[in-house]
Amino acid sequence: MKYSLSACIGAAALVIGLPSQAQDKIEWSGFGNIAAGMTTGSDDQLFGYDNDLDFNPDTLFALQAKADISEKLTVTTQLMSRGSEDFDLGVEWAYLQYQLSDSTSINMGKLRLPLYMYSDSLDIGYSYHWLRTPESVYRVPFDNYTGVNLQHNAFVGNFIFNTQVIAGNVNDEIEAAGTETDAEINNLIGFNTSASYSNLTIRLAYYQSNDANIELRGISDDIDGLLATLEAIGANQIVSELDVAEDDGTFTGFGVMYDNFDWFVGAEYTELEVKNSYIPKQRSSYITAGKRFSDWTLHATFGRTNDKVIDQERFNIENPQLQQGILMAATTQLSEVDYKSIGARFSIASGAALKFDVTHSDDKRTDESDVLVSAAVQFVF
Repeated sequence: MKYSLSACIGAAALVIGLPSQAQDKIEWSGFGNIAAGMTTGSDDQLFGYDNDLDFNPDTLFALQAKADISEKLTVTTQLMSRGSEDFDLGVEWAYLQYQLSDSTSINMGKLRLPLYMYSDSLDIGYSYHWLRTPESVYRVPFDNYTGVNLQHNAFVGNFIFNTQVIAGNVNDEIEAAGTETDAEINNLIGFNTSASYSNLTIRLAYYQSNDANIELRGISDDIDGLLATLEAIGANQIVSELDVAEDDGTFTGFGVMYDNFDWFVGAEYTELEVKNSYIPKQRSSYITAGKRFSDWTLHATFGRTNDKVIDQERFNIENPQLQQGILMAATTQLSEVDYKSIGARFSIASGAALKFDVTHSDDKRTDESDVLVSAAVQFVF
């Protein structure tokens, strides 16, 4: 949800106008990225950049307020302004936390969807070595959900386990085939758990929904034409199977990171599937490694998307043109891309880092390659 600048100024004024006792309970923090980049070829486009120098795609600012309501109950709100969204202000997080015990808490409200190893710090570029998280894996088109999660920490032998169980809904606008469309994910449930031992962390995540809905009509002339043709010949059952309406969806993720503060190596693999729809199964991975030299960190990452197209054998269509149309509809969302990147991070001050990145993408489907050069100052306060 976006707010006008005047509305946010009004909210800030309201906070400032609170009694001093109430203001003393508010803990303020924030972070930001000021980034710039451009591709090296006149026709290259990557991660929202082209061959003109652009500061918008990765630039953002956020302010977070946390206040204690009681000894065990706190409220947290985070406002964020993204260059990729014309710096409109939006509520990124807004939730209540109740501390059930020293090791267990429950959160309710608008929360970050914990799909990945770096989900909690996804927008806080300062907290990781990359300039941006690997697009090969971090590509689910929504980051937040409204609902509840239960978080528990436990020691088992020499291992530290952190487990989250979530339930809620997603109702957001996403980008599909280059067009904004509505997405609604209901009855979303799942868990993630991480186990840490010394310098090693292993993480597993699984989420599912029995009611995933994405509005397909209007995002592509090819898809609109295919659905209209199928409806015209009475193939409504096939239209229903192609549509993303009340479908089952699953997400599975696995991650590992070894970091001894001198060097590190890590990897993630994820699968996203919306069953009984035209959307291909998204298979995503990366491996990354780096070395620290005092204030400098040098690193390299290789990522890959290797999506699997839908099984057309379940569609009983003898018309080869319609079969080809279904395949074209599926391949509009198909991604088979290799990413290679090298980067450097330099700590310029406590809480601030300067980063450089060069990323090369190789699209196996279109046989196109792009190179993006970018730099950023990322900070927390």
